[in-house]
Amino acid sequence: MISALEPSEAQLAAFARADQTQPVAMLNLLKFRDKAEYTDGRDAKGMSGQDAYGLYGLVAMQKIAEVGGRMFWAAPGPATFIGGENDDWDMVVIIRYPSRAAFLEMINKPDYREAIPHRDAGLLRTALLDCPGGSIPA
Repeated sequence: MISALEPSEAQLAAFARADQTQPVAMLNLLKFRDKAEYTDGRDAKGMSGQDAYGLYGLVAMQKIAEVGGRMFWAAPGPATFIGGENDDWDMVVIIRYPSRAAFLEMINKPDYREAIPHRDAGLLRTALLDCPGGSIPA
């Protein structure tokens, strides 16, 4: 299984082609590393993957709010009832954005981009699912 932490070009293009004006809910499935691993060579100083991801999360939550988004729901450690061996997740989060355009604006903010090494150091694997967000209150 390839662990993708960024969308492929095809995934990003499909997202950009979709209606940019409708609310969107991004369902985040997160599996943390036991120990953070920075690919840029910095010392993680024994930090857990979840703690490294938390450093990213502090910045991400500010940027989400700046574009009018909000965390709708989060839960730690869901149990897999039906699924395969790679369907074990440490956390599930739903973020609602007022539009796909707002999401794209957020991920292109320079300070958001600067926090990505913490996200990548913390995650063993992830899935980000683009869901209709109109039924989630703003």
